[in-house]
Amino acid sequence: MTKTFNIFAVVCTALLAAGCAARAPLAPAAAGGFYTEAQATRGATLYAEQCASCHGEDLTGVADLFPALTGDTFLMTWQGRPMIELVEKVSLTMPALAPGSLTPEQTTDLVAHMLSVSKYTAGTTELASSADALGAITIDAPQ
Repeated sequence: MTKTFNIFAVVCTALLAAGCAARAPLAPAAAGGFYTEAQATRGATLYAEQCASCHGEDLTGVADLFPALTGDTFLMTWQGRPMIELVEKVSLTMPALAPGSLTPEQTTDLVAHMLSVSKYTAGTTELASSADALGAITIDAPQ
C-alpha cells in the first residue's frame, strides 16, 4: 500500500510539474525586436491611407471617438496581453468603413507601425501573422 501511494504521489507531482511548465510563457515579452523596420515602413504607408483620418497622423486618436494607438493610453490597454489580441482587434474591426478587409500581412504591418511609433525596438524578423506566433508574444512596455 505504501509503495502504491508513493508511486501515485510521484506521478501526480510529475504531472503537476509538467502542467506548470506548459503554462510558462512561450516567448519573452514584446518589449522589442518582434517586427522589422521594413515592415513598419509598409505599415506607415497603409496607416496613412487607411487609418490616419480617424486615429490621427501621429496615432494619438481623438478623445472619446478613436483610441490612441501609441503612448500611455495604448500601453495601459494592451500591456500584459498577448499580441494576438491586438492583431485580431485590428483585423476584425478596421478600417472602420470596411472591417475585416485587411489581409493578415497588412494587419501585422499596421501593428508593426504602431510598435515603431510607440518606440518598440525593431528586430530582424517580421511580426508573423500566424496565431501561434502572435499568441507567444506578450505586449510589455518598450525598453
